[in-house]
Amino acid sequence: MPDLANSPTPHTELVDQAVARLSPRWTTWTLQTMQQHGPMRLTELNSALPWVGVHAMAQIVRRMQTSNLLDRPQFGVYDLTPLGRHTNDVHRALSAWHRIHLTDGTSSPGEAERVQPEPVEVVLSRLRGKGTIPLLHTLAQHGPLPNGALRDEAGLATGSFHYRITQLQTHQLITRTSPFSGRGTEYTLTSAARGLTPVYAELAEFARKATPATALPDEHGATAQYAIRASAAVHRSPVASSELFSHVPDSPPRVPAYVTALSHPSRTR
Repeated sequence: MPDLANSPTPHTELVDQAVARLSPRWTTWTLQTMQQHGPMRLTELNSALPWVGVHAMAQIVRRMQTSNLLDRPQFGVYDLTPLGRHTNDVHRALSAWHRIHLTDGTSSPGEAERVQPEPVEVVLSRLRGKGTIPLLHTLAQHGPLPNGALRDEAGLATGSFHYRITQLQTHQLITRTSPFSGRGTEYTLTSAARGLTPVYAELAEFARKATPATALPDEHGATAQYAIRASAAVHRSPVASSELFSHVPDSPPRVPAYVTALSHPSRTR
């Protein structure tokens, strides 16, 4: 079973892409609801998940269609795509990790076998965010690293690095090797983070089954399509560095409206 410590960078990209597709809020709830009930109308989804809200559910369904998790086989009716059905193994792995590392372990055998949406979304929320997977990958490969070396290996800007490091400590995925903070502070993976190996494997396998042409918006407005193209570029170029595309690139700058207006002047009679 592959893990981040022994896998090339493309494996890390696959995990990133899978997390971007599955981690938006209420995605797991929607997938598991439709796993249980089959094709559903939007009103039926709203009845099954009344706390989401009518307008929010409509947006969720549209996003999941874009991500190739839902299809609309007939007008007003939504169903899981083959990719949407492939989320079962991922959800089981995420749920098992949550049960082992984030609960007291007192659940009954029946409860342990059931996959609940909320624990799955909790784990996905800890893995999402630009730089999370590259940072975990770097520590898995190289062991404890000081601030500067870890930031450089993960390819993050200083501000993004410190924000993500703080978040990973809060989520108990990394820890300092000493109680003192400072320039030479070293970080290492926690036992919980090292236990993510089967989760990474299922996420990577899910991403391999995903349709490459599907755009996946992330929290920064970028899409996993950039990562897919970047990965392809790495394989095409014999001189490209495998570290070059360790995370989804930032989205391209928006063209100012006045420039667009100049390049496409309005027609006059």
